[in-house]
Amino acid sequence: MSNCRFLARVALVFAFASGSCLALADEGPGFDNISPETYSQMLVDAVQAHHGERYRESFTLFQRLACAGDKTSQEQLGLMYLTGEGVPKSAVKAYLWLALAAEYNFAPYRTTAKRVESVFTAEQMKTVAPLADDLRGRYGQRATNVTCNAQSNSSFSSNIKNSVVCSPKHGVSMLLVHRCYAEEQSGPALDH
Repeated sequence: MSNCRFLARVALVFAFASGSCLALADEGPGFDNISPETYSQMLVDAVQAHHGERYRESFTLFQRLACAGDKTSQEQLGLMYLTGEGVPKSAVKAYLWLALAAEYNFAPYRTTAKRVESVFTAEQMKTVAPLADDLRGRYGQRATNVTCNAQSNSSFSSNIKNSVVCSPKHGVSMLLVHRCYAEEQSGPALDH
């Protein structure tokens, strides 16, 4: 077999293989079965790491929960991007995660997202809005099958809702927790 024919066959194999990989990359990341206790502990660990100023560890844990659809974690990722805690500062990434948290109609989430949005020009929003839609399609309530409810702490009257608690869909005895897409696992690809 000539070198040209061999190289042509190799090129076809690589073209087919890369096409298959692209098709797989477009598919959703799927769900993990996690015990309710483990899921709750992830949030506790994320908060403790953040309070201990272990921001990279905190970011990783909040990111896992944010990909699962947890609105509090999505807000926290946005705030970490806004301040540069554990990640490079990015107004775009901050806005994207804050807007995703604001998908749940909770006034503090909406207010924070609107404040960040106000720094963008109309032209910039034309670029950012489709990115926000894409993130919502990946990690919004519909994609992750979470149920969220506003709740009040015991120190407030029951009419004042000051937190949001999101719960993944239950399997038989485990929670079905949405995984991150590959680009979130290695750090979001949006470096604006």
